[in-house]
Amino acid sequence: MNKVVLILVMILFFVSGNVFATVISEKGKEVEIKDQATKMFIYGTLESWVIMHASDIYRKEYNAKTVLREGPKPENIRIWIQPMKKVSKETSDGIEYTHLIRVTLPYEKVVIDDKKEIKAVDTLVYAVNPFILTACFETGKSEKQFKLLSSHHEVLP
Repeated sequence: MNKVVLILVMILFFVSGNVFATVISEKGKEVEIKDQATKMFIYGTLESWVIMHASDIYRKEYNAKTVLREGPKPENIRIWIQPMKKVSKETSDGIEYTHLIRVTLPYEKVVIDDKKEIKAVDTLVYAVNPFILTACFETGKSEKQFKLLSSHHEVLP
């Protein structure tokens, strides 16, 4: 039984990786990832870091001690990818960042310090090398496979 599950997981990674490589092969243009499986694969790879960086936004912006977010619903997450015009190298680790990934997270409700409630959209931009993202969990160095470049927070009416 365990072997069957392992084989199914491996097939999923190979298929997702091939779809991902096909999507990012377009030269120089920012492309929105519309395929739900590919989008969730990318988001799943970055999820723990996206949550941490989004939480940092609220801590800095509102001096928040606690932040509780509702959402975003998977179908509302938006992800764009774009090849970098100039490849960025991190010389200390020898990591090349070849693409930009922009993740937009629309939250239905954000509760700050158990008292202030807002509706918000957060956008995070990362420099990544998407061809090695699938190996992040195996190497244990996922935090070095991408780098937060910028973030934007918008409160909605």
